[in-house]
Amino acid sequence: MKLWIPFLFSLVLGLPIFANQEDNRLYLKPKTIVGVGEVRLSEFTNWKGNWNPIVYQNVKAPILIKPEDLSGLLQNLYRKEMGTNVPFSVMGKDGILLPKTSVLSKKELELSLWKDLNASTDHPLGEFGETFRISSEKETFPIISGTSTVWRYPGRSLHAGKRLFPLDFYFEGKLVHSESVPFLIEEKKKAYFTKREIPSKTILTDDDVELRYFFSSDSFREYTEENPVGKTALNGFLPDTAIEKKQVRTLHTIERGQEVELVYTAGNLLLKIKTRALNSGDRGEEISLLNLASQKTIKARVQNEGVCLLEEK
Repeated sequence: MKLWIPFLFSLVLGLPIFANQEDNRLYLKPKTIVGVGEVRLSEFTNWKGNWNPIVYQNVKAPILIKPEDLSGLLQNLYRKEMGTNVPFSVMGKDGILLPKTSVLSKKELELSLWKDLNASTDHPLGEFGETFRISSEKETFPIISGTSTVWRYPGRSLHAGKRLFPLDFYFEGKLVHSESVPFLIEEKKKAYFTKREIPSKTILTDDDVELRYFFSSDSFREYTEENPVGKTALNGFLPDTAIEKKQVRTLHTIERGQEVELVYTAGNLLLKIKTRALNSGDRGEEISLLNLASQKTIKARVQNEGVCLLEEK
């Protein structure tokens, strides 16, 4: 019975190898990201055996692996650890180990992107933070040691907003990996801000607004850069609010397109005619009106809101 014990022990050791039939075939992955420390066989191949040797340690730069080289390496490792010769057949194309063992800080990441953006845009962006501010959404970013990095196609212009920028990793002149990094882009803008609370329908004065510069990540809002004094606030504003173009407008006693009651007096005769304003005007100004019944154009003077007076000739 004791003679069976060594045989059973050797059989257990051999199970991982015997489980991989056809001369212990395994497949090499085309690309594997690794970290600091040990790299075992199962990390960069499809190997699932119990014998899972440490093939590489503390990788400092990308390692190119050829199937035939890995086959010989595994045979040597197995002979060294197990004391027997077992053939290994490695399938697939060349593989590469990419060690993510270096780290860029938030500031280093931002300056790296800014440098490439400044070189690729049609117009120089100036100093960092002068016309644009870029902010990484990551405090740190692991990169592949032993590679050079290039930001891919940053574009000919820069716009505010959230954006993903692809970062390419090159090794020996070849692209080996790419990863998108999120950034927030803020553009320097100028606009008129409210200095106090302003009720709706208020005609703005110099005491209500002032021009300021600020950074914004919103590229869709159009702020008013022209002095809005004399225009009417179409809605109420809180203090220190940037005014958008659509929020203020010059209002007239009668607006173009508005239905207007045309009043005509001749002696004791009073006529009222429905018309439509063809242009805007304030009280006392003469505007053109379209007679809705006859479709003829009439000149009349603005009297009040919605009312024009046809003067006797």
